[in-house]
Amino acid sequence: MTALHSIRQGIPLAIERIEKSFGERRVLKGIDLHIPAGQFVAVVGRSGCGKSTLLRLLAGLDQPSGGQLLAGSGALNAVREDIRLMFQDARLLPWKRVIDNVGLGLSGNWRQQAEEALAAVGLADRAGEWPAALSGG
Repeated sequence: MTALHSIRQGIPLAIERIEKSFGERRVLKGIDLHIPAGQFVAVVGRSGCGKSTLLRLLAGLDQPSGGQLLAGSGALNAVREDIRLMFQDARLLPWKRVIDNVGLGLSGNWRQQAEEALAAVGLADRAGEWPAALSGG
């Protein structure tokens, strides 16, 4: 299975009674959500309601205070290469070309995987450009 095939197939995600607190401040309380494999979902809400916190939990960049996250057939408790997160502010390394930024963290035939990922989002022709040449929108 190629990286592109994995991107298009997707994996099922389940969020069960998720809670997240930062000190005394509870940001997420009892969130339940089941997303079938391959389905696109938008997370919307007012500023500060916990959207980014939820996405960081799903990406494995933070751990919940309670509840359970499932990806595929197992617990989601660490960063996985088949789950990706696009930050709302710039996270690309300006001294690396687009292809090299996309390839960060990939192993094996990383260049082919990065090219397939860029093709999947319509950016294959921008692989050799610098991040500053890309639109933020």
